[in-house]
Amino acid sequence: MTLTPNRWVCLMSIREQIDIEAKEINCQTRPVAFCAHIGDSYYVSVTSGYGCVDLRRFYVPYGLLCKHVRPTRSGIGLRLNEWEHLLNLVPTIHERHPELAIAEPSIQETDKRL
Repeated sequence: MTLTPNRWVCLMSIREQIDIEAKEINCQTRPVAFCAHIGDSYYVSVTSGYGCVDLRRFYVPYGLLCKHVRPTRSGIGLRLNEWEHLLNLVPTIHERHPELAIAEPSIQETDKRL
C-alpha cells in the first residue's frame, strides 16, 4: 500500500485517536470500532478482535449504497507493536521527507472525509 502525501497527512492528523483506540484493544475495557477516511477510497480502522491497525482501500459493490463499502486486498494490517513502531518513526520520516511534515490535506480530500 502506498500512502500519498495527502493520505499521510490525514493519517497523521488522526494518529492520536488511532493510538487511543489501538491501546484500548489491549485494555479491553470497551468494544472498539473505529474507522476513519484518509483519502480517496482509503480508510484506517481499529476493531476489537483483530489486534491491528488496518489501512485499506474500500469499494462499493455495484448496485449498493455507499454505506455498504467492502474492503479490498489492497492494504495492510499493522500489528499493535508495528503501529507503535511506526509512530516512533514519524519524527525520522518527517526529518528525511520534510515535504510530508509541512503538507496539508487538499480541499478535495478534506471535503470527502467522513
